Amino acid sequence: MSLRPQKPVWMSQEQYDKQYGPEVDSSIKKPVAKALKEEHKPDESTGELPDEEPTNIDQEQEKPVYKIQKRKRQRYDIDERRKKNQLNRMRDDQIKRHEIDMTANKVVNVDQIIRKHYNERTFVAKRKRRHLSPIIKLRNFNNAIKYMLIDKYTFPGNVVLELGCGKGGDLRKYGAAGISQFIGIDISNASIVEAQKRFSSMGNLDYQVILVTGDCFGESLGVAVEPFPECRFPCDVVSAQFCLHYAFESEEKARRTLLNVTKSLKIGGYFIGTIPDSEFIRYKLNKIPKDEEKPSWGNAIYKVTFENNNYQKNNNEFIPPFGQMYTYWLEDAIDNVPEYVIPFESLRSLADEYGLELELQKPFNAFFVQEIPNWINKFSPRMQEGLQRSDGKFGVEGDEKEAASYFYTVFAFKKVK
Repeated sequence: MSLRPQKPVWMSQEQYDKQYGPEVDSSIKKPVAKALKEEHKPDESTGELPDEEPTNIDQEQEKPVYKIQKRKRQRYDIDERRKKNQLNRMRDDQIKRHEIDMTANKVVNVDQIIRKHYNERTFVAKRKRRHLSPIIKLRNFNNAIKYMLIDKYTFPGNVVLELGCGKGGDLRKYGAAGISQFIGIDISNASIVEAQKRFSSMGNLDYQVILVTGDCFGESLGVAVEPFPECRFPCDVVSAQFCLHYAFESEEKARRTLLNVTKSLKIGGYFIGTIPDSEFIRYKLNKIPKDEEKPSWGNAIYKVTFENNNYQKNNNEFIPPFGQMYTYWLEDAIDNVPEYVIPFESLRSLADEYGLELELQKPFNAFFVQEIPNWINKFSPRMQEGLQRSDGKFGVEGDEKEAASYFYTVFAFKKVK
């Protein structure tokens, strides 16, 4: 009886013998070659071989003898995988640190990091359930602020241009305002693809949507929108939500951005947005000792780290008002990405040069308190629940409060010339 399994029809005899070994004579429980060898041993008394012809002995001896072994079941080594992941994270952190240093030293443009970050975030976000986010209350609060701001300055039939539109998270907000056309531009092509998918899945939005991959801050918008003749310029509203800080990398880029805005707007149109509050940043920096080389603050939700202490060295002033870089980390959203302070007075002065007059500037907390009485009944029950604090009031609390309601401000400029 053979100890080998039956040969599969798809396996050659050579492969079969190689994997399971040669035929074994089970009656004597010895390989045939070994049995033959023993039969032809010399007689111990005479030293002579037996009478049988030993013509095949050498040939049989040359055949290898294989032992039948069971394959070892592969065991998944958790520790090894953990070490490998840790090494990969260390490598990624080193690469990112190098990119940030290069950006801080103005060797490379911040656009490279921004494009890479938001391309990656698009795919990460697709694998996560939004309602399980640890900052879901903060997200709800920010969305409420944008609903209020968009509704305040956008009217039925308007044409809206959104700079840094991302994955199209505000499409429904503009739908509620009754606009007729939405033009969204973003530097991340992956985000634009997701925005297109999001719009396609919203069957109840009855306005035209044009989505474009392009640099809103470093280049003329004419280059990006030229292939889209259906864009109806000039627009009624230009919006920049949580992205204008990238434009303050340099004065040249900031001026290009304001030129893009004013050329895109009609007289009487509005430029609206949400940006980090420079006064709150100033307040935090003033509390940090002057000998701190890399001023930093934050909590479990967010962290801000400046690359140097130039602010303290310049008598607590942002000199120059452009290129004041810090890295920003926000749980489940932003992973130490370079941003730039927007000293608000510098923004207002620059906007004035381009015919934009300030209409509104309020920190998130003040704007929310002002607008929430008119809005709470307009929000869906789910949104109302998402905005409710532990004390029954509406807003954010705990670590999320500083990261949202204090760190950001809303603005609105009107084009007057």
